[in-house]
Amino acid sequence: MLISSNIKPAIAPRGSLRKASLAAPPQPQDMPMVRPIEDELAKLRAAAAAVQRIRFSAQHELEVVRQMRAEAQRYQQVMATKARSQAQQLLLHTRLTTQKEIEELISKASAEIQKVLAEIRVLRITAQEELAAQKKFTDAARICSLSLSIQKEPKAPKEPKKKTVIIKR
Repeated sequence: MLISSNIKPAIAPRGSLRKASLAAPPQPQDMPMVRPIEDELAKLRAAAAAVQRIRFSAQHELEVVRQMRAEAQRYQQVMATKARSQAQQLLLHTRLTTQKEIEELISKASAEIQKVLAEIRVLRITAQEELAAQKKFTDAARICSLSLSIQKEPKAPKEPKKKTVIIKR
């Protein structure tokens, strides 16, 4: 409302438009509203500069965030590669350890089998020797028994043996 009371209607006569533009610039006393407009223009320029600074700051922050994101992606790739590598190494180590344990178990089992086979051989040889001894005892007992029976038999005269003739046809 104050603005409208300070403004004086300016009506230019016809054909004087060209003359007014060539004439000397109006003096501040002729234009009382110029000062507030200049102040507003300065405020707008300051606001525009602040907006520009905010825009540049936002762009800078955006660039920093993009760089951080790229770095995070690179870090993620490095960590994923490292994790895969460690998993493969662990798997290989586990396989090797398992294979060594299997070989040790096979070796132990083979040694135990050899011990059992050796014990079986000893038992077989012992059994064979005992069987041979039993046969000798049996033979000796038979001979003793036969000898005793021959000694107890009465002595009869010896008869001459008859000769048998076999005729061949």
